[in-house]
Amino acid sequence: MSNFTELLHASLDQQNESIQSYEFEHVKVWLKKASTRHSIWIYTPLKWLARLLHIEALTPIPNYGGKKAIQCEYRRITSLAKLGVSTPKVLALCDNGILLQDAANGGQHVIQLDHALAQADGTEQRLKLYTDAMTEIQTLHHKGAYLSEAFVRNILVDAHHHFTFIDFETDPGEILNLKNCQIRDWLCFIFSSSYRFKLEEIEQASTIFYDALNKNKKVLREICKIGHKLQWILHFKPEKLGNDGKRIQKCMLFLKKLEQHEPLPMI
Repeated sequence: MSNFTELLHASLDQQNESIQSYEFEHVKVWLKKASTRHSIWIYTPLKWLARLLHIEALTPIPNYGGKKAIQCEYRRITSLAKLGVSTPKVLALCDNGILLQDAANGGQHVIQLDHALAQADGTEQRLKLYTDAMTEIQTLHHKGAYLSEAFVRNILVDAHHHFTFIDFETDPGEILNLKNCQIRDWLCFIFSSSYRFKLEEIEQASTIFYDALNKNKKVLREICKIGHKLQWILHFKPEKLGNDGKRIQKCMLFLKKLEQHEPLPMI
């Protein structure tokens, strides 16, 4: 039994949080333990919205929690790592927990892309971060892969714009085909990144997105169709509902700008 395995077993029962960091043998590690599954009821509104609007990519992906989520995390990290996708290194595994090496142990300080976009020194730096993150996602998509929750909080970045992807407790591939898994990645990315742009930067960001995906017309047009179906949300002035509402507003504005680059065919 390795020292990391001993740490995993020794810490599981004592750890109260679902995820916690430790310093062990000069290495920073994260222990994720099996936790209670999410209630199926929280997925019901999104499930019905996806059905009503015929948007398969919005079908909610349940987090089953417990041992199943731990095994899913291990399976997804392992499969992505084999494709050369940067993910946390698995140090130890058991039914009720997984021990992961911190992404910064290569010597580079890393932060969530969400924070990096917020802290960027001006529009140019923010758009550069955004562009490089998109390129990284495209690279893994070209390998026939997809993420689990492609929100910018689940993407780590260092000063050299090297990206690491985290949080794999769900597997969209259990429910969706590859195309819709990848569309879902982009929808998660758009929703979470748009909030970090100023209103006057959203058009530039949408242009970058359009140019990047222009060679993959089927995916781009599907994203535009989804955005078109969701534009009614803007009539309810979501920005009046606090930060969550502003996230929705900026996401919808981004999708509206994107559709202007790629007008939908007249039927």
